[in-house]
Amino acid sequence: FIVLMAAPGLLGEKLAILQRDSISRASGVPEAEIARTRAIEQKMMAVVRSEKDNAAAEKKLREIAGQAMSEASGVQVTGVVVEAQFKMMLSPWYRFFITYDPAPALRKVKCPVLALTGERDLQVPANENLPLIAKALAAGGNSDFTIMKLPRLNHLFQTCQTGTYAEYSKIEETIAPAVLETIGDWILRRIRP
Repeated sequence: FIVLMAAPGLLGEKLAILQRDSISRASGVPEAEIARTRAIEQKMMAVVRSEKDNAAAEKKLREIAGQAMSEASGVQVTGVVVEAQFKMMLSPWYRFFITYDPAPALRKVKCPVLALTGERDLQVPANENLPLIAKALAAGGNSDFTIMKLPRLNHLFQTCQTGTYAEYSKIEETIAPAVLETIGDWILRRIRP
């Protein structure tokens, strides 16, 4: 069996944009700023996808960032933040992540699957990801899967109020006991029919 916890069903690029939008919205960022940031991020991802040479890609990313900062009124971004963003976007992991589609791998899974996501997960939102996981598993002929959106839980499966990053370190709960019970019960039903 497989237990998927906060697993993506979306293509990496779409998930990254959804994450940023969800987190920004939950943090009170105005919709106009969310849309502006999304447009910049989409341009940058297009560069990362298409330009394989890191030096050439970095130059293009700097041009996009420079233009974006000159157009933004009152936005203060430090050089350290920009440099860290470029380094992350040009890393092998990020290049893989934005092009990764989990559906082909999920269609190959024939064993029982439990897919769990927290209702307040802003990094891998349940409503957008769980249906795609179910669709891919079903398309591959898997009929033994359980998909669950768990109430009031964040990406780390902690009971939360908002699901934002700022809340993570303030929550004492490592993982909600109900999650462990859900996983344990599901596994026991499979190994002790």
